[in-house]
Amino acid sequence: MHRKAGLCTAGGVMVVVALSGAVGPQAYAAGDDREKRSAEVLQKLVPSADGPGCAAAVGKRGEVAWEAGRGQADLATGRAITSKTPFDMASNSKQFTADSVLLLAGRHQLALNDPLSKYLDNPPAWTRDVTLGDLMRHTSGIPDYQDLLEDKGVGLTDPAGQQEAISAILASQPEDPLGKRFSYSNSNYVLLARVVEKVSGKPFATFLQQEFFTPLGLSMTLSPAVDVPGKAKSYDEKDGSFTPNSSPWKQYGDGSVQTTPGELVRWADNYRTGRIGGAQLLAGVTEGAVSVGDVLRRRGIEEGRYGAGMLLLPDKSLVHRGDWEQFHSTFKVSPDRNTAVTVVCNADAPDHFRAANELLDIWTK
Repeated sequence: MHRKAGLCTAGGVMVVVALSGAVGPQAYAAGDDREKRSAEVLQKLVPSADGPGCAAAVGKRGEVAWEAGRGQADLATGRAITSKTPFDMASNSKQFTADSVLLLAGRHQLALNDPLSKYLDNPPAWTRDVTLGDLMRHTSGIPDYQDLLEDKGVGLTDPAGQQEAISAILASQPEDPLGKRFSYSNSNYVLLARVVEKVSGKPFATFLQQEFFTPLGLSMTLSPAVDVPGKAKSYDEKDGSFTPNSSPWKQYGDGSVQTTPGELVRWADNYRTGRIGGAQLLAGVTEGAVSVGDVLRRRGIEEGRYGAGMLLLPDKSLVHRGDWEQFHSTFKVSPDRNTAVTVVCNADAPDHFRAANELLDIWTK
């Protein structure tokens, strides 16, 4: 069972919406080979179409320029992965949680320097020293709820919901010093989802649908541990054999957005336009971003800073990774915010980050 993770080292019902304004090959000059080269990247990532695979998409200024799938979404039925196959985007969901907080901050309904205790009933003492900004940037020192639940004997194959996770978090003790050091923890974003619900008076899934998905015409849903129609299944691999991988855990805020790569690159254009949230939200994505230290060095990246649910790289591109069950995704937005790419797989694919970089290079050079 794969654990939730994110970083570059790291409900409801699916709404069907057409990919408006998709750009076809005829839109490019004669001799343009970007679609062919993109297909070759995907084929290199998924050499055989007979097992689990991946889907990928490239967006240009809010329109899908290229998208494709390769491999199987369901090994039992032989159903193929296509560009319309939904996946669990895992920690690539965190950006919507962070942007929800920024949206409420822009409406003066909360502030990033507010203590967590302000939004909890009977809060433990340490929550007075942790701010919403600390949660957003992973500097709270709060341990990951997955470790906390497993320490209590709750395994990834056992039922566990949002309240079980929050109760375990609030019963824990953060590391010292609070608010000073980056330490990636899914607990931070589960708590931020609780804050959004407290402030807005709405279930978190409803808030996302009303504030982001519906206004932008996005086919997305927040659905923890739910097989939305047509969703890919994820698989563990051992000695060439594949076993379905799934967990009944139902936490959200840190993950659980279900969608396709094409829809995620359409969403990425909000980082250029600020259509939702305006200039204040756009500024908030990177303002106050904190260094993640040397955790990216093994990917050849010397420095990175974590902002609002996104990692800011030295070249000013935005990137995040998601891993849950055996869904693995990479999402990246170019420095000029004109181009975005998403690659997501339903079994372990260590090269999906490389593939995302290659696709971004193809469509920006």
